[in-house]
Amino acid sequence: MRSMNREMADELGAIPHFSASLYDSVQPTRWELARHRLGGAVRLRHARSHLLRERLSAERLNSGFRADLEALPAGVLARGSLVIFPNVMQNQIMGVVQALSALPEAGRPRVVCQLMFAPDWLPWRRSGQLGPGIYRQAFALARPLLGRSLVFGTENAAIADLYREGYGIDPIRLPVPFGNVERARPLPERPVFGFFGVSKNDKGFHLLPEAICLCREQGLAADFVVQVQQCGHEAETAAAERALRALPYVRVIDGVLTDEAFAAESRKVDAMLLPYDPEVFGMRGSGIFTQSAAAGRPVVAAAGTFAGSSVASGAAEGEVFAPYDAATFAGAILRLAGRLRDSHARAAQLAGRFAQATSAEAYVDALLAQAEPPSA
Repeated sequence: MRSMNREMADELGAIPHFSASLYDSVQPTRWELARHRLGGAVRLRHARSHLLRERLSAERLNSGFRADLEALPAGVLARGSLVIFPNVMQNQIMGVVQALSALPEAGRPRVVCQLMFAPDWLPWRRSGQLGPGIYRQAFALARPLLGRSLVFGTENAAIADLYREGYGIDPIRLPVPFGNVERARPLPERPVFGFFGVSKNDKGFHLLPEAICLCREQGLAADFVVQVQQCGHEAETAAAERALRALPYVRVIDGVLTDEAFAAESRKVDAMLLPYDPEVFGMRGSGIFTQSAAAGRPVVAAAGTFAGSSVASGAAEGEVFAPYDAATFAGAILRLAGRLRDSHARAAQLAGRFAQATSAEAYVDALLAQAEPPSA
């Protein structure tokens, strides 16, 4: 995207072509809000404004995404090309399908489109109302393209089942790749628990201050490192950030991390905290979880998330907590701390298989298998 962090763009060698990011939305003007609310009850105004924002975002961002695709350099959306969309949501999926449908059949590229989120996921609130309908429309329009010029993929079986059972789409498995992940360090005398990623409610950032304080009150001799990367500045996460900065045993890392910086910081962490909300974050994958499991680093995760289910099934190592609150989260941290040496040993045993399944090689193999359409 054109507003992409310059340092990250340089690291990736990326050339920005897109006008909006996955996390953008369209804010209604005062005139649009006034027209939308006309005739509505006062108590419904807040809900109506959210719905208007969702509708305008879907309409305008899909239209903009299609325009950006059609403005790509010649030869990108063309026969013989393999185009990968690492993620789309309700503000992009219709734009992808419309742009591809508008091309002559003989000149279409092969497009692999990752479905990372549930259809009702939105970056600015707990769930959207329009997403399921938008996905159904997009999939209906995409039917003639499926298996020929368009393929959908998901990171794990749980998300695949959601689309298969609810929308009649049969996605391929497309692991999120992370290359060669450095193994976790030997466990030090005083362990470090870490939280990395975007500071959002759906990732449980707001649970951190209370959970950490409860652990300290129970005598946990450990340190904590927390990345603060605000996205939308939710009231709860803003309050949590202030509380975390006031704790002397918490080290705060500000802003976006490059791959090199993330690798350096994660090497200092002995267990990763993944308090993702099972209702909102759900069963979708997590790059932080994938890298932790591949490194042999235990995690603390909520029941009802992919990370939590992976721990519960024995595919990854760590502790799971439920119900979803700060006290049970703290309890899981304390349980893991009490057996951290044994947990590290088991995580190391599981790491190789997990790393192989989510390697860059596995990702490339899955893509190359889609490079040519099936023979008629």
